[in-house]
Amino acid sequence: MPVQQIKHNNDGKFYHIAIDIAKEGAQLFDLTPYVKGRVGDNNFGLLIDWYRQGMLMNVNGAYKPIIDGLVGNFSFDKNGNLKMDDDASPVYSVGKPEDCGPAGQVTYYFPEQMFPKEGIFKGYLGLVDDKGNRYSGVDIWFSVLAGNARMGIACDYYISELAKAIKEAEEDLKAGQKEQQQILDEYRQKVTDLINQVNGQAADVQTTLTNLRTTILALEAKAEKDNLFTQAEADDFKQKIQEQLDKALTKVDEKLASIFGKGQNPVALNVYWTNWDDKKRQYTQLSVDQMKTSIDEAANYVQGIVVPLRLENDGNQFHVLGNLADIKQGIDYAVSKGLKLMSVKIHCVATLEQITNYGIDNFFNDYANSVAAACTSLGATSDVKLTILNERWDLVNDEKYADKVVKLINDLKTATKLPVGISFVQQYLGEAQSAVYSACDFIGLNAYPTVTDLKRSVPFSLIASAWRQITPVIQSLVALYHKPIVLSETGIEDNYEALENPANWNPGAQYNSEGEVQYMYFKGLIESGILDYTTEMWIWFGITSSKAQALLRQYMNGVIN
Repeated sequence: MPVQQIKHNNDGKFYHIAIDIAKEGAQLFDLTPYVKGRVGDNNFGLLIDWYRQGMLMNVNGAYKPIIDGLVGNFSFDKNGNLKMDDDASPVYSVGKPEDCGPAGQVTYYFPEQMFPKEGIFKGYLGLVDDKGNRYSGVDIWFSVLAGNARMGIACDYYISELAKAIKEAEEDLKAGQKEQQQILDEYRQKVTDLINQVNGQAADVQTTLTNLRTTILALEAKAEKDNLFTQAEADDFKQKIQEQLDKALTKVDEKLASIFGKGQNPVALNVYWTNWDDKKRQYTQLSVDQMKTSIDEAANYVQGIVVPLRLENDGNQFHVLGNLADIKQGIDYAVSKGLKLMSVKIHCVATLEQITNYGIDNFFNDYANSVAAACTSLGATSDVKLTILNERWDLVNDEKYADKVVKLINDLKTATKLPVGISFVQQYLGEAQSAVYSACDFIGLNAYPTVTDLKRSVPFSLIASAWRQITPVIQSLVALYHKPIVLSETGIEDNYEALENPANWNPGAQYNSEGEVQYMYFKGLIESGILDYTTEMWIWFGITSSKAQALLRQYMNGVIN
C-alpha cells in the first residue's frame, strides 16, 4: 500500500487530501511532517477535497464536518484482525457550516484526543446536516507512534506482520516466558524473513519499510525504558537491523519507482542541442545521433524534454537558427522513448543595444513570425508550452516595452494555439510589468539558489534554506495573477564549488563530488516545499549522479513528494 507523505509549509495554509468516496481500495498517509509543524496549535486541521467518481462534490449549504470514533489500545483476535479494547474512549467533534467551502473543500479540525501517545484513534470522517443525517463518510484511523503519524482512509489500521512481531516480543518479555536472547533471536529472524518478503513482493515495499523504521524505534525505546537489554546487546541489535534495512533499501529502489502513482510536478530536461556564441557570432548544433544519445541518457530520470531554440540576428534579421528538421528528428526520437515534448523555449542573447539599433518594432515582428513558424515545423501540439523572452528582464521589466511584449504574447497565442509564458531568474521574477504577467498563460522561474562555496561538504540545512527563500516570491505571484508557476530551469553541476554559483558551467574539477552535490541539491528542492506551488520542473544541467537520478525517479513516481 503506497504511503503519501503530507507536508506542512508553516505559512498557515493547510494541505489538501483528495478523497473519492466511490473509489475502491485503501489510502495510507504519512502525516508526520504536518503533525510536527502543527501540534500544539489550536488551529490544527486538514483540508479534504471530497470527490464522487472523480467529480468534485458540492458541500456548500447546510453541512458540517464531523469526526466520530474511539481512541485507545487495541489487540488482535485469533484471525489476526485488529479490535479496539473495551475501555476505548469516544471522540466526537462537529465543525461549523463555514468549514465547508467551494469545490468540495472541507476543513477538519482535529481534537487533541486524536493524538494518542499510545494506541490509535479509529472512527469516521464525513459530513452531517442540521438533522443529524450523515453523508459522504469514510472510515479512518489515526496514530502517532515513535514520533511518526499515520492516517488511513477507508481501511483498517495497517499493522504489518512486523508490527505483530513487535507485539509478540513485548508480550513474551512481559510474561517472562522466554530468555531475552531467545526473544531477540526470534525477532531478528522475523525481520530477516520480512525483508526477504519485501524483496519478492513489491506491492508492500513502502509500507513495510516505513513500519520497519517505526517499529525499530518503538522497540528500542521500549527496551531502553524497561532495561531489557544491556548496552552491548542494544548496540548489536541496532547495527544488525540497520544493516538489513540498508540492504533492503538498496534492492527495492527500482521496484518502488515502478509501482506507485505519479508525483506532483512532471519532470523534464532542457536538452542542450543548440548554442549561439554572440562574441564569435557562431551557431552550433548537435548531430541527430548526438541528440539521440542525450535522450537515451535523459530517459533514465525524466518524463519529458524542453527544447531551447536560439533566436538571433546572424545576418539581415532576427530568426530562429538551426536545422529544425534535425531537431524534429530528435524530438520524435524522444517521443519514441516515452518522453513528452513539454516546451519549446526561446533564448536570445542579443544585447538591448543591438536590438534597438535594429529597430524594436522590427525585432518583435521578426520574433513573432519566426517563432510561430518554428513551432509549426516542430509539430508542437496544444499541450506544449511556448516559453519566450527567456531572462529578457531588460525588455519585460521596462514600462516602455510592456505593450509590445503583451502584443507579442497574444500574437503567438493566436498563431501557434499554444499556451505562452515568459521565464525569469529568481532575482527578477517579481519585477515584470503587471500587464505582461496578466497576458501570460504561465510564468517560468529559472531557479539557481546559491548556497556557499564549501569545497568539500554539502550541509543539507543550508541547501533547503536557500530553496525556501524563493517561496515568498512564488506565493505573491500566485496570489496576484493566479497563473501556474513552472520551474523552467534548475539544477547544478555535480561539484562542490558550483554551490557558490550553480549557474557556473566550469567549476574546478578538483571539487567534483561523485554524486553528492546534485543529490543534495534536488533533495533540498523537494523537501523545501517549493514544488507545492509549481506545476512542472525543467532541469537545465544533465544529471550525472546516480543517487540524484534515483531521487528524481522516486519523486516522479510518487514515492516521495
